[in-house]
Amino acid sequence: MRPSLLYIASSILAFATAQGNGANPFTLEPDFMINAGEPTTLTWTPTTGGTVTIQLRSGASSNLDQVTTLAANVDNDGETTVTVPADTTRNSDYALSIVSDSDPADVNYSAPFVIESTNTVESISSPASSAAMTSVADTTT
Repeated sequence: MRPSLLYIASSILAFATAQGNGANPFTLEPDFMINAGEPTTLTWTPTTGGTVTIQLRSGASSNLDQVTTLAANVDNDGETTVTVPADTTRNSDYALSIVSDSDPADVNYSAPFVIESTNTVESISSPASSAAMTSVADTTT
């Protein structure tokens, strides 16, 4: 079965949207990956002045959620070392964003990559799971 022209066009549009406006493009290797809890050097080509903020994101390329800020207000010199939290869940849908601190419209994204981690299950917390369970004895006679 051949993919429809509409499907191909929407895929290209989603990819282009996730790429940002071209400011400060990452220069990561095609097989780039991160080991959670270990320092990782990130590189990019500086195209704006001042400082930048680098965020870890996750999800579909057309709708990336922010996971955490890895570096804030770092000199835009094309390189910084970050450490992804050790408890980050292993997955292959992560990306990085780089945002100019002087103009948040100057944003760019990395290609999707894998984070290797010993944590393979995303934790879900709820008020009930952290509350102590107690029982009350029936004292009426």
